Amino acid sequence: MLEGVGLGDVEERAYRVLLHHASLSVRELADELEVSAVVARRAADRLVADGLVAVLDGSPVRFAPVDPALGLTALIRTRQAELERATSAVQTYAADFHERTLRSEPHRLVEVLEGPTAITERVTEVMRGAQREVLAFDAPPYVAAEPNAPTAEGDVLARGVRVRAVYATEVLSVEGRTENIREIVALGEQARIVPHVPLKMVVVDGETAVIPLTDSEEGTRTAAVVVRRSRLCDALVELFEATWSQGAPLFTPPAADADGELSAVDRDLLALLAAGLKDEAVGRQLGLSERTVRRHIADLVVRLGATSRFQAGAQAVRRGWV
Repeated sequence: MLEGVGLGDVEERAYRVLLHHASLSVRELADELEVSAVVARRAADRLVADGLVAVLDGSPVRFAPVDPALGLTALIRTRQAELERATSAVQTYAADFHERTLRSEPHRLVEVLEGPTAITERVTEVMRGAQREVLAFDAPPYVAAEPNAPTAEGDVLARGVRVRAVYATEVLSVEGRTENIREIVALGEQARIVPHVPLKMVVVDGETAVIPLTDSEEGTRTAAVVVRRSRLCDALVELFEATWSQGAPLFTPPAADADGELSAVDRDLLALLAAGLKDEAVGRQLGLSERTVRRHIADLVVRLGATSRFQAGAQAVRRGWV
């Protein structure tokens, strides 16, 4: 039971025996454990070193247990501190390993995946290992049919991992994708939309990236690469941040304006317009007629004190509406 704090079987048995006595000599402890005096003394000395047992002066020397609420608690905290120090060293040792790998075995830093199944499975695997953040560029075509519920990403978000995604506007034209994005944003994903993304990719913890190399159009062989920790991963993160800064928030909760609450429809409408969608396409995404979309836009122009749609968009950005 106490192996987690570094006690072996004999030490733990000795500790249990001592807890039932006010004090014991080495010989008495050896008799209780049915071991030699040498083994008993070694176990007692270990318990003293761990702060679980005290030495009483006398002849012969006797050993008395320390209150477990004090002794064990202190030992556990010491072990936790040691583990935290060891954990902090992981990144340093990993950096040394990857630096050596980059020099001597560069082929190990890039893995080629072939086929939709292999790509999908590896993306899921990499995301499940996420500890801090997942970054993604998303655009069609897709190597496999999108699931109705984004389970892998939902699991990542449930573990408290931050997820940010930038979507190309053409994603919203893919059947079912708008609903999927709304669902995952509701679970906590931070989403933005831009007219085009530089490429499709998923980057996990800034250390592992999966990048498709070919389209998945019918008759075309699909391929992707897994890029492990390297300067290339750093560059991909920088590319993401630059694109993210240019994107408009997508399907985020409504923000307050000076007159009250900006409706969810108006907020989504502003985001879609900022992403470059035409009135007809906006209407399809929001389930509104083109005429209704134009009426909403006209109302927003008035509320923002603007004289044109372009000026209204600029005002909305300054107010933090998109």
